[in-house]
Amino acid sequence: MPTALETYEPPLLVSESATPQAQAEPPFWRRHAYGLAVASAVALGIIIRAAHVLSSAFPLNDGGLFYTMAQDLQQAGYRLPAFTSYNAADIPFSYPPLGFYAAALLDGLTPLSLVDVFRFLPLVATCLTLPAFYFLARSMLGQRLAVVAAVFAFALIPRSFIWLLMGGGITRSLGLLFAILALHQAHMLYTKHKPIFVASTAVLAGLTVLSHLETGWFLAFSLALMFAFYGRNRQGVVASSIVVVATLAITAPWWLAVIDRHGIDPFLAAQATGGSVFSDGETREEVFLGVARFVSTSEPLFPIIGSLALLGMLVSVMRRQLLLPVWWVLIILLDVRAFPTFTAIPIAMLAGIGVVEVLLPLLNRSLVAAREGAPEYLRSDGVAARRWTRRQQEWLPRLVLASIMVYATFSALTRTDGLGGEAPLLVGLSDEERAAMSWVAKETPEDGRFLVVPDTGWETAKTAEWFPYLAKRVSVATVQGQEWLRGNAFTAMVRAHEQALECGYRTSSCLDAWSVETGLEFSHVYIGKGEHGQCCWTLHDSLEQDPRYQVIYDGPGATIFARLETRLEPSELATR
Repeated sequence: MPTALETYEPPLLVSESATPQAQAEPPFWRRHAYGLAVASAVALGIIIRAAHVLSSAFPLNDGGLFYTMAQDLQQAGYRLPAFTSYNAADIPFSYPPLGFYAAALLDGLTPLSLVDVFRFLPLVATCLTLPAFYFLARSMLGQRLAVVAAVFAFALIPRSFIWLLMGGGITRSLGLLFAILALHQAHMLYTKHKPIFVASTAVLAGLTVLSHLETGWFLAFSLALMFAFYGRNRQGVVASSIVVVATLAITAPWWLAVIDRHGIDPFLAAQATGGSVFSDGETREEVFLGVARFVSTSEPLFPIIGSLALLGMLVSVMRRQLLLPVWWVLIILLDVRAFPTFTAIPIAMLAGIGVVEVLLPLLNRSLVAAREGAPEYLRSDGVAARRWTRRQQEWLPRLVLASIMVYATFSALTRTDGLGGEAPLLVGLSDEERAAMSWVAKETPEDGRFLVVPDTGWETAKTAEWFPYLAKRVSVATVQGQEWLRGNAFTAMVRAHEQALECGYRTSSCLDAWSVETGLEFSHVYIGKGEHGQCCWTLHDSLEQDPRYQVIYDGPGATIFARLETRLEPSELATR
């Protein structure tokens, strides 16, 4: 039985009245339609990504921890320090260091400032994931029209770039770039069986691990899946073993240095903060919720690319072409925290399949039906009927695909709150917020301990993350970096952050209870005024009326209170 691709008739390339010479030499854009289409998809993706970064003069959202670590590396003469100075928390310098080396060297060797590097290096790396994805899609899909559709989908899926463009993308963007390149080389290794691909896969896998540990985990189980589908033979086993050993050797200078200084505790602690279907019950519940929100592309309003991917998944399952569907599900099951970013890869390819195998054939069938309902003179005149059908076949798919592209482009560009998606996170600290933190650095005691009242979850609490660097003071409820500390430090700090978030909607007595329960003392309270204005009005008004607190700064970026009474005993708290 012919497939949908085999029955789909592409739009007429030349008119029936064209001369043989014109047919022999089609115009340039038709001869190079495939390359131009891919280039257009890449260019569109670059424009969208650049538009977000250029909207702010400061790194988007997070990055304060990594910024400090890059400076720590510079101050240590580019030798790995034992600890980072971030937040005076004695955090082991255990994070994969490639992004920090790249940022520090670019700051030292180019006219770019470190702030510029944290804006533009993630942008460049994220843009480079577009051609990298093209090579992977070309290798795995083969059919040109599906490849073009997949590259457009990857360019437009918000989750393919949101977390990479942030300041923290200094590591995440490099990790995903090298991971996609490694996956392409691994696919070539298992399908072409050439030794050169063993070396290239190992080098790129090593660079992935040295950039971002969580992306290294994604790459590891993705390569295992590729091996299960393509490499279950003696040659595949030998090649895979060499890749594993070579990757360990490439990354050894980093992880051996960490183990020599801190043992394996930082790695065990970091591993415990992730999550998969094999983790504890609470994490497994998050995994099942992830499966429930299967399409997590961060498209606002309606996930049109995700829907096309579901159609492509259905077709692939029906044809028993299971690699991409299994990969999609596996990512959700094995990485509860970052799966929406990593699933953008199979989702984009399945969307390409959905366009070619479902959407375009459906449009073609509708045109056939329209032709059967055409006026009698058209149905009786074979040439006129063919021309009429061809005209419809040219403009209808173009109109539908153009409409999808316009909608998806709007979805990728919009940062409007209330529409869904995560694009509203792509904002940097304002000049006013940075001025408030600069005031703290100049005008408050060096031993001050600040409670930065959060207004979001810890993952996106940019004020709390940048505060320790910009204000040069301890932020007692900042979570970033705690994942490398032994014991339950990370879990305890996440809970402290969540409780502080709740206190933003309560009175000053909530802060008293928070301090007693968490054991965290603070001398000042910092309430930011971000892009949505004053945070936490209930707490703000309560602190103004509480004689134990005094406003010492009230500017357009924040309101800061000094705590005149540093701590209440539990017995005193019970009387309030």
